[in-house]
Amino acid sequence: MVTARCVNIGTRHPWILVWAALAMLAGRCAAQQEQMIAGFESDAELRDWELSAAGTELVSTGATQGQNALQLEFDPQGRWYPVTLFWNRVIRDWSPWDALIVDVYNPMDRPVSGALLVADQAWADGGRSYWNRHNSATTFAPGQGRWVIPVRGLYRGEAGSRNNDIKRDIDIDQIIRLDLNFGSKGESGRIIVDNIRFVKVDRPDDVWAFDFGPPSQAVMLGWREVSNATGYAPELGYGWGPTGGKPWDGAARDTTFGPMLTRDFCQAGGYNFHVDVPRGRYSVLVIYENSGYWGGEQALHTRRSISVDGQVVYDEQRPDGASTPLYRFEDTEPIGVDLWDTYMAAELARPVRFETTAGDAGLTLHFEADVPWGSKVSALSLHRADDAQAAAWLEGQLSALADEFRAQAVCLDPEPQAFDAPAGWSERGLVAWPVSLDEDIAPHVTPTRPPAPDALRLSADAVRGEYEPVCLAVRPLRDLGECTVVLEAPAAEGISADARAVWYNTSRGFGTIAYHVSPHTLRPVASIDMPADVTREFVVTFSVGENAMPGEHQGTLRLVGPDGAELLTVPITLTVHDVLLGRETDFLMGFFGLLPPERLLPGDAAAETLEQSLDALREHGMNALCGGPSWRLTGWDNGRPRVDFGGVDDFFALCRAHGFDRPILGYGGLRFAGLHQGYQKGDVGEKVEQESGLDYQTALMRAWGAVDEHARANDWPTILYGMCDETRVADIARRELEFMQMMARVSERFPRTVRTSGSYSVHFRERPTDESDLLLWHQRFFEALDISSLNNHDQTVIDEAARLGKQVHIYNQGRTRHSFGLYQWSEYCRGVRARWQWHFNILHGYQFFDLDGREPDTAMVCYGREGLYPTIHFERCREGAEDFYLYQTLRNATDANAATGRNAAATAAARALLERMTGPVALNQRTPPDGYNAHALKLQVVAALKELQ
Repeated sequence: MVTARCVNIGTRHPWILVWAALAMLAGRCAAQQEQMIAGFESDAELRDWELSAAGTELVSTGATQGQNALQLEFDPQGRWYPVTLFWNRVIRDWSPWDALIVDVYNPMDRPVSGALLVADQAWADGGRSYWNRHNSATTFAPGQGRWVIPVRGLYRGEAGSRNNDIKRDIDIDQIIRLDLNFGSKGESGRIIVDNIRFVKVDRPDDVWAFDFGPPSQAVMLGWREVSNATGYAPELGYGWGPTGGKPWDGAARDTTFGPMLTRDFCQAGGYNFHVDVPRGRYSVLVIYENSGYWGGEQALHTRRSISVDGQVVYDEQRPDGASTPLYRFEDTEPIGVDLWDTYMAAELARPVRFETTAGDAGLTLHFEADVPWGSKVSALSLHRADDAQAAAWLEGQLSALADEFRAQAVCLDPEPQAFDAPAGWSERGLVAWPVSLDEDIAPHVTPTRPPAPDALRLSADAVRGEYEPVCLAVRPLRDLGECTVVLEAPAAEGISADARAVWYNTSRGFGTIAYHVSPHTLRPVASIDMPADVTREFVVTFSVGENAMPGEHQGTLRLVGPDGAELLTVPITLTVHDVLLGRETDFLMGFFGLLPPERLLPGDAAAETLEQSLDALREHGMNALCGGPSWRLTGWDNGRPRVDFGGVDDFFALCRAHGFDRPILGYGGLRFAGLHQGYQKGDVGEKVEQESGLDYQTALMRAWGAVDEHARANDWPTILYGMCDETRVADIARRELEFMQMMARVSERFPRTVRTSGSYSVHFRERPTDESDLLLWHQRFFEALDISSLNNHDQTVIDEAARLGKQVHIYNQGRTRHSFGLYQWSEYCRGVRARWQWHFNILHGYQFFDLDGREPDTAMVCYGREGLYPTIHFERCREGAEDFYLYQTLRNATDANAATGRNAAATAAARALLERMTGPVALNQRTPPDGYNAHALKLQVVAALKELQ
């Protein structure tokens, strides 16, 4: 039954309670219509659902209407999830409603994840692909919560990869499937659900509330949808105009993160928005969206404004201008703060308020910014300035907005483990213990068996030519204040050291803003605040020169309180072994991305920052690069191409000057603009044919011939030209393959300049013939490309590469010491020739806040006002790369000894060690083998090298 009534909801719904109470206070209740789907009052209601769980029971706990709710016991053996509710009798037409709401009670002391699947008739007609249904995730904190599923804005695929095949959102009047999933595969526990219902909510009279976004968007309950297509019309009473037009297709985006009201936007700069309101004085609220979806979509304005009748009613100026997304949170950590108050309400979703006067024709707001994408509007509301009741309703909305964000941004960290600090530590007011760089030292981490203060010391083993870190965790037992950090490095030629503190950041996964507080950037430290019960990690990194003297070298790390009292003195012993690290290998390793975000950096800092980036990559063991400036096809003269090479020559010269002269990956840069469209011939290729008067294959060959001639004259490295990126749709794969096959002829003709590459996954355990099967197309990719850069891979791939004379690279395999060390070495030994990892400097939204933008921030570096900050992941990758070079050094020495017949016993022992190392690590096995100890293995390799010498 559908009912329309004033909202009257009990105290177990605090979010709606605030909203409803304020509306009632105003005397103009916001009508809420509901259609009950499941109240779980009796077992008979369960017939509408197919339940996958270890057990079910009707319970009173968590009931939000009636007497009972449904408790579901997690099944750790569940195929996909521990609990799934599949709606057997799904209502097909959801269009009359704003949202589907499920009340969820989490009885456990830890958060529980939720996963949503919604599918429509088009999904079924199109082959029931994962990428044509809606897949999204959420998280439920302990206690009472609710799952609000907006009816509109149900994209196909995933939040970060939407509508790839069917180019529209889910058809909400053609729904045929709904799955509600809880928990992670293999998890034990339970969850309680109740009161599954559709709702439609109106706003009070005399309040105009607009939610801006793309034509199909998630709309906050009770607000009106506005898209770039919403032109003003008298019968509508609001919209873009009446003069000045409306924003273009593509001006509205959905960032997919955060609450429904603020996660999407429409670019409003230069446009008017009109609302038919009676004459009078009005209070206006505007919320801008500042982070964007992709990197580069941040609001980069220095100044933006809103005008009414030519008079500026709001004017914002930002001292950092376009650099605000880089530096706004540079000195902020998510410790002991409310994320909504600190990051969202203060910056990313900060409400703008002003008053203005409407005339007889209503109110027209004109938005301006000094740069494109500087005036992205998420929300607009108006009410009479003297209407206290409408103002109260709006304040309730802002409270609901904050509550929605907090309900999604659930901290996943456990509570600190209780521990008794030994007496020797208690009197110092802190406890300290050695840790490894691969350990995730977070604010809540406590020691298990800390050494006594007098027994605490750090030690490291290094070879000549190596970087080597040592790490210390310190947990204050009381507020210590601003403490001074002093490093006394060994006074020895060829050895230097620096001390850095690890700063914290939020860290999320894909498709959710539930987060951990995780170690993030390493920053030079002279002093640092040390509050009680917040563990802090310090990293001392030794740079051991090739001329360093073998033997033990002593240093000290000291922590001094604000009053000058010595709180901690930690001896450090660095043992330098008489082995020289070699860095010669034919294996390539590097990160996607390179060029700094020039538009965000102040002044002309990009050039200097690029040099710093190249230095950082070289110092962190990388020997290959990805990305760079592109060149452009500008036209044709009688069938001969005109090409503008821009800054490519200077870029390659700079790379060589910094030691990078190997093949470079053309992904995200180093592209031939104007020659093709994405990874296909496309409309751009059609235009090339028309302008050149040539068939496309001939034009392609001539264009690349011009590049080859220029490249050879200017000493370009070979470009590994990206031809695909995780293709998920068969029809797109077909067009990409056609272009790959054309480019195969180009790379065969100009092999020193270009080799074709592509990123995807494949195997040859079977060979399908059905053209709807993506595996068929991926196998054809493998045949066409010179290089296949693979995520998932197996021995069949290596065998096929050997048969066809192809190269295999790998990508996105991990960011740990093991991944860049033993795992990468094992892959190399099995035939892989390069690895690429995501990402050197990707930036979605604002730096130093991971809960905004398209997907998690996985950058290896961040940009600070005073230079680059390496992340702890970058440091871990370097430690692994140093291991890799050490293993390569051992193999080279073994081969050299075997060639001369010198020291046969040590040579045989070294070769046996190399075989034992890789034996337990299977191809594509990214987790360390049982008993893996990177430091112990390093000492074995060092000992073997000494024997060979």
